[in-house]
Amino acid sequence: MRNASAVAAVVLLVALAGCGGLGGEMAGPLGAPSPSIESVDAPESLGHDERATVEATARWEGLADDADDAAGEGSGSANATLDPVRVTVRVGDATLLSENRSVPGNGTMTVTATVDAAALDPGEHEIRVSVGEASATRTVVVEEARPAAFAVSEIEAPESVAYGGDLSVTATVTNVGDVAGNQTVRIRYGTGASANRTVALDGGAEAEASVTFADVRLDGGDYPVVVTTANRTRERTVSVVHPSPYGKTTLDLYVDDEAVDRNVSAVVAAATGYWERTDGRYLGYPVEYERVDDADGADDADVVLRFDRVERCGVEEINETRYFGCADLLVDEPRTPMTATVDPRLSDAEMNATIIHELGHVQGLEHGEEPAGLMSATSTLATHQPVKVHLRADDGAVTGPVEDEVAAALNYFAGRDDLAGSDRFAWEFVDSAREAHVQITYDERGDVCFADGGGGSCTVDGEYYGQEDVRLEELDEEVVAWHVGASLAPVLLDDVPPELTGEAERREREAWPE
Repeated sequence: MRNASAVAAVVLLVALAGCGGLGGEMAGPLGAPSPSIESVDAPESLGHDERATVEATARWEGLADDADDAAGEGSGSANATLDPVRVTVRVGDATLLSENRSVPGNGTMTVTATVDAAALDPGEHEIRVSVGEASATRTVVVEEARPAAFAVSEIEAPESVAYGGDLSVTATVTNVGDVAGNQTVRIRYGTGASANRTVALDGGAEAEASVTFADVRLDGGDYPVVVTTANRTRERTVSVVHPSPYGKTTLDLYVDDEAVDRNVSAVVAAATGYWERTDGRYLGYPVEYERVDDADGADDADVVLRFDRVERCGVEEINETRYFGCADLLVDEPRTPMTATVDPRLSDAEMNATIIHELGHVQGLEHGEEPAGLMSATSTLATHQPVKVHLRADDGAVTGPVEDEVAAALNYFAGRDDLAGSDRFAWEFVDSAREAHVQITYDERGDVCFADGGGGSCTVDGEYYGQEDVRLEELDEEVVAWHVGASLAPVLLDDVPPELTGEAERREREAWPE
């Protein structure tokens, strides 16, 4: 019994020694507080390459009170009674933190670690925080990496562009995916012009794609700038400022030619073609004509060209003047439609010039404006470039000497620089009166100018309305040139030289032009 009692005493002594803080390998006295994990803060999900902080708080209940009591007895911090504690943070099989840490005197420990989603596979992962024997878990989901996707975040372009000007467009393209990639960016303006640009971007990166559309030639109005990628489309509006009062280049033309006894489509095409070639020089804006054949579309046409006799034009009344045509004058804004009327009895040559003249009014030109000849209020041989001459004989083919004499007279005027209303005189022979501005008829017998014979020249009406016929009757070939010159000089020259008047003698007439 005595031996047994002694053993029991030894065991008790050892236990009391531990309780009194006498040292040894034990973590502390019996009943020392254990930690508990109060909270774990961690994101519920992470992008494939995101990083986040895991923060946990561990607490030893009552340790702070024990520390205060011990401090009152002069024993120092309660840390002296507890060994360091093992702290770990793990995500799945990966260890984020593993270390021994001393227990703070206030009994509260904060544990932090960084979790890197780039080191983890997509999916659900368990975060485990351990402090000594205590542990807590949270679940985090690592998201799949988003494939490359390209969005257009901004389009830079001016509010408007002048017709014929250059339009510069810059688009900001962003890869809103996570993975790097290449993308073709298509930039289109209006309904036709487009250009492609290629960008290579890392996930989340952005770049600019730029293009300049040179010489923009669209009708006036609003047009979209459209930027397209494989994933997104964005657009904005840029206006075209057109210089034409019509706000566009191509004008719809309806032609009412029922009153004409022949096909004049070629004449109309030549007249509209004149303005299409010279628009920049005389109008200051581009114009093209597109013929509308459907009569039902006449009211919707921009311009209607009618063939009809003109007895009155505006406030002017007919007296001794013959009107070849009349048209609406464009002021500020056009009517719908603008109308031009041309006499159907004219020759093709005069009809062409008259259509050009009347379309000039429809396009805003007044009498006397350039081109001065064609926009003159009156039509004379001096206004035509070139003058088309039909030379014929009353009873057969014109002989060579007669043709040479007529050509010599016409060349005389072509060599002068004092013409009335024209810089230069040009001429050409044509095969028919229909093609001509003027006719010259050589008649060996003659009964038009002088019924009693005697020979000479005169001017009478030609085959077409407003056309003149210079008749040469019973003339020697040597004086044909003089008679042509004397007939044309009052029309073509400001001052008729004495040698082309009736006072000229026979020898002067034969010698003219020297």
